Amino acid sequence: MVTTNKQEKKKSLLDKEGIGSLEKSTTKKQETRKLAITEKEKPFHALIRVKSEDGKTIKAHAEVIRKEGVAILGKIGQPLGLAFMTALNKQVQNGNKTYLFLATREGWNGPYVIYQCELNEVQPYLAGNKQNLVPSYYSSEFKLIKTWFEIKTITKLSNDEMSKIYVLSSGRGISSVINSSASIFRVGLTSENK
Repeated sequence: MVTTNKQEKKKSLLDKEGIGSLEKSTTKKQETRKLAITEKEKPFHALIRVKSEDGKTIKAHAEVIRKEGVAILGKIGQPLGLAFMTALNKQVQNGNKTYLFLATREGWNGPYVIYQCELNEVQPYLAGNKQNLVPSYYSSEFKLIKTWFEIKTITKLSNDEMSKIYVLSSGRGISSVINSSASIFRVGLTSENK
């Protein structure tokens, strides 16, 4: 495969951000914006799309949080890049509220709704002593999971709160890109939720 210098720069930048996949970005202005955001080290969060038949994913993790104080959510499919995980953990360790946002459809092919989860940590593996913090309905899929989020809250956002989430690489609101092929987003907030 032949790549252009522009493609190599874009891939290098996204690898540096730790997202692990190329988001579509075609203008020099957008690439400059990515660099500026990375260099200024603005607070950021992770947003992933999840399937949740009849709200099962949300309900099961909320129940574990209610019983145990925290829950662990495994992301099936493309993992977060190690640099992204490390940066999220560093923010948490520095006392900055850091969130995992879960975007899921309400009903069959309904609109996306977003849940905000306060993040304790994110790891590429599940420690054996924490397996009880994962809802049992997907225990058979543990081997497929390469990203584990430990969360301590899970709250459904209002439409107004959802509108404050934007993708750092483009500055676009999450509602305008959530239907894209990407399933992992590095996001910011126009103002802190809750």
